Amino acid sequence: MSKIGQWFRRRFKELDLLEKYFPLLFTRWQAAIWGGSVLAVAFGWRFITSDWPYPVKLTACVVALFFAGYYLWRADHLRLEKKLEIVHLRINAWTVAHGLANAGHRAKAYYFGVINRSEGVTVEGVNVQLNRISPEVENLGWLPIHLHLQHDDPIKPEDQIKSFSLNPGAVRNVDLVSALDGNTVFSIVHVVSGATHEIHFDPGVHRLEVMITAANMPALFVWFGVWRDEAGALMCEIEK
Repeated sequence: MSKIGQWFRRRFKELDLLEKYFPLLFTRWQAAIWGGSVLAVAFGWRFITSDWPYPVKLTACVVALFFAGYYLWRADHLRLEKKLEIVHLRINAWTVAHGLANAGHRAKAYYFGVINRSEGVTVEGVNVQLNRISPEVENLGWLPIHLHLQHDDPIKPEDQIKSFSLNPGAVRNVDLVSALDGNTVFSIVHVVSGATHEIHFDPGVHRLEVMITAANMPALFVWFGVWRDEAGALMCEIEK
């Protein structure tokens, strides 16, 4: 008997989770057809004791199995689906060090996190770019432009990362804007050498559209509002 058992285990390794599958199959069948209500019990009793035509019983079984299989597939599909989201918008404030331009001035920067919500699939080829600015600003023909990834500081500026991968549940922080307190301009923190980065504050709110793309998935577009408060400090928020 042990040899027979070993033979079955070798031939049908993929059936090792049957004991977990059957309870889930029964649960999903109830949820799909009756929502787990008393009707499931009533139907089961009627199914056993009635003299319904054979085609009716067969059709009921096929429908139940179809929807049970669909719900099982759907649960795994949603769990493993590649999905990128912005999870936070945070502030980094500092005082400019002595020996640098504007030494002693307070400054502030905003950065956001991009997360891979998939539980089991790595997202490849992630690109985070500033796509549009509203109202339009002159001399910004270089849009869209890659934003700077936090802690990416190679010796040569042209070696800065523009595309990256995100493992399941991983977060990558991306720099967006920065400014000195009281200044009349703010900076787009991008990675293209030679392209201007300063934008003059308007009396109202600047709207910045960030575009996040990756291999084999739809693009994500998120708008940010940027302005100065009454004290002249940089402010930023994600638009709902």
